[in-house]
Parts: sequence; C-alpha cells; structure tokens
Amino acid sequence: MSSLRIPLQRLVVLLTLLTLAGCFGGGSKVLRSEAQSRADTFLKRAIRAGQKGEVAEAERLLREALAVSSSIEDIPAKSVELINLARLSRLNSDLAAAMASIDAALALLTPQADFYSEAAHEKALVCLAGGDPATALSWAERSVAAEPGTSQGRRLNLVGRILVAQGEWLKAGQTVKRALEENRGDANLEERANSLRILGIVARNGKDLSGAEQLLKEALGIDKQIGASAKIASDLEELAATARAGGDLNKTARYLKRAYDVHYSADRFRAAGAAQSALADVLRHLGDISGAEASQTKARELAERASAQKPTTPPATTSPSNNP
Repeated sequence: MSSLRIPLQRLVVLLTLLTLAGCFGGGSKVLRSEAQSRADTFLKRAIRAGQKGEVAEAERLLREALAVSSSIEDIPAKSVELINLARLSRLNSDLAAAMASIDAALALLTPQADFYSEAAHEKALVCLAGGDPATALSWAERSVAAEPGTSQGRRLNLVGRILVAQGEWLKAGQTVKRALEENRGDANLEERANSLRILGIVARNGKDLSGAEQLLKEALGIDKQIGASAKIASDLEELAATARAGGDLNKTARYLKRAYDVHYSADRFRAAGAAQSALADVLRHLGDISGAEASQTKARELAERASAQKPTTPPATTSPSNNP
C-alpha cells in the first residue's frame, strides 16, 4: 500500500489553533505577551522553512519557539511546538526523536485539552511508522474519541489506514465509509481523496476491481484538483496495482510510467526509482526485455541520485493526510 503521509502544511492548522486558543477559554480576546508573539514568529518561520525543505532550519526555529514558550510556561504553545517537532522528525525518518517529542507533548496534555486529539494522532503515526500498528491503533482511537468534530474524518481515515495495515479489511472499510461521510464538502477535499484511496485499496482486496478502479480514479481527480503531487503519484500506483490484480499488464505499465513522471518531476528520486523498478518487472512479463533492462538501469541511477540528494521534508500530501 502506498504511503498516505500527513503534510507538513498541517503545521499551519496547528498554528491557527494556537492563535485561536489564546489562553483557553473566555469570550474576550486575550492580549498576547511579547514572548508569546516571538514564539509565534519562530513557529511561522519554521513552517515556511519546512515547506521549502529546509529541515535543519525548521528544526532550529521550532526549538527556538519551544525555548521561548518554556521560559514563560506557555503549555498550549509548548504542546504545539512539540507536536510539530515530532512531525518534522517523523517525516524525515528520525523516529526516536519523533517519539521523544510526541511523548513530551502528551505529558503536557489531558484528554480534554485542545491539542490532545492532534497529539494522539501524531503518536499513532509515529508508532505506525515504527512498525507497531497495534499501539498505533490504540492512539488513533483515542484521537477519534477526543476530537471535537472538525477533524473527525481525518482521525477516522487514520484508524482505517491502520486497520488496513493489520489486514482488518471489513473494519477498515466500515471505518473509512464513516470518514468519507465526515469528509464531504469542499473544505475536506484532501481527506475525501484519502478516504476514497483507502476504500479503493479495500475494494481491490475484496476482488472488486472495477469498484476499486472507480474509487481510485475519483481520488485521483480530487488530488489533481488540489495539486497534491505525491498523492497523485500514490493514486496512480494504486491504479497500477489494481490493473495488475486484474491481469492487465499494459495498463499497469501505463500507470507506472505516469507515476514515475510525477515523482521524477517533483524530485522524489527514490520513489521514481521504485516506480521504474516495478515497471521493469511488468515489462519483463510482457516480454519487453530491452525495455525492462532500461527501466532497471534507470532505477539504479535514481537510487544513486536519491542517496546523494539533500534530505528534505516530503512535499505536502496529508492536508493528514498528511496525510493518511
């Protein structure tokens, strides 16, 4: 199953929540101190750095924000900054750092706190990335239970994604159908596409290949509408898997070539190489040996380019999702 990652742009949502939260409660607007304003500025600059792929700078600015918030014991701000640090580390495969940051955030929050649902969601993602779907599911369910409603579809998508990872196909389908209902409307287009993609994968597992293709094409249309490059590639890869499950190798090859083009154009060389490697296998089965060898050579070249590539955060994929 293709990765359904949460985008770094979710940091913007957290920043908005922090601004709206103020001092938690009361109808009147609360004036923010100079220190709080400085922490907000660091957080905004961290978001911009992260969106540009400047990982080290994003982390430095988040830690500056955390230091300022810690100096005035601003618990809501600290929790937001720690969640963001966890997400940044997870997206760059530093799971030990991600776990440390998210555990520190959760230690500050009660289940009734404004950011608890988001923190539990991120904890689930860290556990899932670390190969512990059982613990991930527990945290995802806590996130659903604590969610006040505005992000319920996103929370349910993550539960569904974890259930798919566990092979709980029936439960996954039931959960993501609920998510799809929550994700109706223009404000939830990305999460709606996530729901459709997961449902397409579930349908394929249930041998409903035409249904899977229809769902995945609908997800692809939405992802194109919102310009989610990495998710467009994921949709194409899932369509390729669906075509292959149906024995249509020519269609499989076409989808893989399109996925490769999308990944390569976005400088995602490792993913582009994986698409070429998968294409090589399909071409061999089609009897196109020279084409298969050319694709495999290209895959090796891309793997080398990926190894030399400066680490960057993944491009925005999950308004999760990232995404699930």
